[in-house]
Amino acid sequence: MKAVTQSEVISLATIKEVARLAGCSVATVSRAINNNGYVKAKTREQIENAITKLDYQPNEAARTLYKRKSKMIGLLLPDISNPFFTLIARGVEDVALAHGYQVLIGNSDNDIDKAKKYLSTFVAHNCTGMISTAVNENVIENVLNQYGIPFVFVDRTNNENEGISTNHFEGGKLQGLVISEGRAQNVLIAHADLKIDAFRLRVDGVKEMLELQGISYLLCEEETLDDEAQFMNLIYQNHIDSIICSNDLMAIKTLGFIQQHGLRVPSDVQIVGYDNIPFSKMTFPQITTIDQSAYRIGEVAVSRLLNLYDEGAKYDVDQVEITVKRRESTRM
Repeated sequence: MKAVTQSEVISLATIKEVARLAGCSVATVSRAINNNGYVKAKTREQIENAITKLDYQPNEAARTLYKRKSKMIGLLLPDISNPFFTLIARGVEDVALAHGYQVLIGNSDNDIDKAKKYLSTFVAHNCTGMISTAVNENVIENVLNQYGIPFVFVDRTNNENEGISTNHFEGGKLQGLVISEGRAQNVLIAHADLKIDAFRLRVDGVKEMLELQGISYLLCEEETLDDEAQFMNLIYQNHIDSIICSNDLMAIKTLGFIQQHGLRVPSDVQIVGYDNIPFSKMTFPQITTIDQSAYRIGEVAVSRLLNLYDEGAKYDVDQVEITVKRRESTRM
């Protein structure tokens, strides 16, 4: 028997009208109608009012058939080799298995065409819902909305209904504070792609804290780390004594460059990372970092997708706490 997708449950044209009138997404309307995902009480009321006003009638027979979903969840990640995303996947899997679900994992390599193919695979397996990272989020959301399947974005900072994230701006400020407490004078901010909200907000937080402390800083893109000589020239020419990195993988690579050139960490150059991946404790010295609890993010994301929380529970960035893990790569 052919699997019925959510797009066959209800007319997309009609559900789009309901969503437009209610001021929310098609996916949110779908969750409210099928009662298979979290919807804020106020939003649910707006949807019900829109349904009444438009005299919307769902296809009950198709909706009943659709409810024969597989006990599977689709998880789309940009790079499963990155330990941060591996921890998210483990958090998703542990909660999912505890509630009788299995997880299908797709590795997009930040390639939107590859991501779309994985989304099609998730739909073909009639997944109950999907979890995706924020990379190419608008394109992915448009694809998912065509099917009307419930989804949750991880690390999404600009959508309160479908996003789980931490406060990246505050995380950046914490990085800047740790460096300033180590008597920083000239700081290098090695950042990842600033088109991604999480990295941009972290850098903004770092800059605010350093400017508040009157500390000089210089920015360099992640690609600069591909050229060791160019990177070290930045260090020497600008008398850099502190480096702030967008993630721990960059911090580990930076640590290697610094040590290979005979500089001491942290006395000559202090380094702080972000994510608290397991590898950050396997270097010498161990790397000071910001812990945004990747495993907990995965737990929260799948719990929200499966509606495991009480109706009306609060969902915001404060759900996943960020903390400083002080280690030997920074000066005290």
